[in-house]
Amino acid sequence: METPALRYAVIGMGGIASYHLSGIAAQPGVTVVGLSDTADPKGWRVPAAQAAVPRFQDAEKMLRETRPDLVSICTPNRFHCELALLALKHGAHVACEKPLAMTVAEAESMEAARAAAGRLGGVNFTYRNVAAFRFARELIAAGDLGRLTRVNTVYLQSFLGAPAWPYSWRNDITLAGFGALGDLGVHMIDGVRFVTGLDYRRVVGIAQTLIPEKPDAAGRVQLVTTDTNAAFLAELAGGVVATFETTQIAPGFGNFFRIEISGERGTLAVESDHPEEIWLRTGATLTRYASWKTDLPLVKLPTDFIARGGPASPGSIVPAIRGEKVEFPTFADGLKAQRVLGAILDSMKSGAWEKIA
Repeated sequence: METPALRYAVIGMGGIASYHLSGIAAQPGVTVVGLSDTADPKGWRVPAAQAAVPRFQDAEKMLRETRPDLVSICTPNRFHCELALLALKHGAHVACEKPLAMTVAEAESMEAARAAAGRLGGVNFTYRNVAAFRFARELIAAGDLGRLTRVNTVYLQSFLGAPAWPYSWRNDITLAGFGALGDLGVHMIDGVRFVTGLDYRRVVGIAQTLIPEKPDAAGRVQLVTTDTNAAFLAELAGGVVATFETTQIAPGFGNFFRIEISGERGTLAVESDHPEEIWLRTGATLTRYASWKTDLPLVKLPTDFIARGGPASPGSIVPAIRGEKVEFPTFADGLKAQRVLGAILDSMKSGAWEKIA
C-alpha cells in the first residue's frame, strides 16, 4: 500500500528545528514544503537535506502558499500559542515544542482550537521515547512495584554557568516564560506522570536566579530574568509524595535527568544517560545501607523490548495523522503539564500549596 503524501513545514529555524526535521521529514511520504523564521535566512540552521526548501520570513505567507498538512512550531515559547492557532486556522496539524505555552490560558486556547479544527496537536516531550522510561512505565503498570510510595526526580545541567555558553532567549522571561522550571521542569512533570500513570493533585515550589547577568554572543552583558534553580514538592494521585529539583548551573552535569520510584515491592530508577538500562530491585532489602550510592543493580533492558522501539518524537504524530493507532504526547498532555507549572508559580506567590485545576 502506498504511503499517503504529507506536506510538512517548520516555523522557527533555531537549533531545535533540526530535531523536528530529523524526526518527521525522514519518514516515508513526507515532503518539506516550507521553512519560516522572522530572522535573516542567512543565519538559519537548515540541514543540508532541506537546503533547497523555500524559505519565508512571514509564517502566514508560508502557510497560505505551501498549504502544509503538518507544521512544527520551533520558536521561543512566547510565540507558540499564536503560531499554533495560525497553523490550525490554515488547516494543519501541529507539532509544538515544550512547554506548550507561556500560560495555562494560552495552553487551554490551543487545545480548544485544536479540537474545534479537528486536527491533531503534539508536544515534544522527548523522554517518553527513551526505552528505559517506557520499560519502567510498563513495569509499574503491570504492578511489579505494588502500590507506589515515593518519587524523587532531578534534572541537572551546567550550561548557564559556563563562560563559553552565551546569553540566549531562554534567559529572557518575556520570551521563555520560565527558566529551569519550564525548560527542564516540564520534562520532569510530564516524565513522572508518564512513567507512574499518576496525575498531580497539588504542588508547592520555589525558584531563584543565581546568575543575574550573562554576556551574549557579541559580548554585551544581558540581564538573566529567568530562574536558574527551582524545586517543588507534589502530591500525586493516591497520596504519593514526589520531590523535584532542577538547575542549569550545577558544574559537572551536562544533561542529567533521573527519576527514582519506590513501591511496596521494590524501587526502580531511570536516567537519561542510560537510555537502555534501568536500576531495579524488587523483593529484597538494600545491601549497602551505609553507602551514599544506590545499590540498586543496573540492568540492561530485554533486547526484545528494545527491538520493539518507540515512537520517534516528534515524528510519532505522523502515523497518527495517517489514521494509525499510535501513542504520542498530545496538546492535552501539554496542557496538564502547563497547569502544574502554573500552580507552582502561584505557590511561589502565595507561599502555600496550590491545587491543580
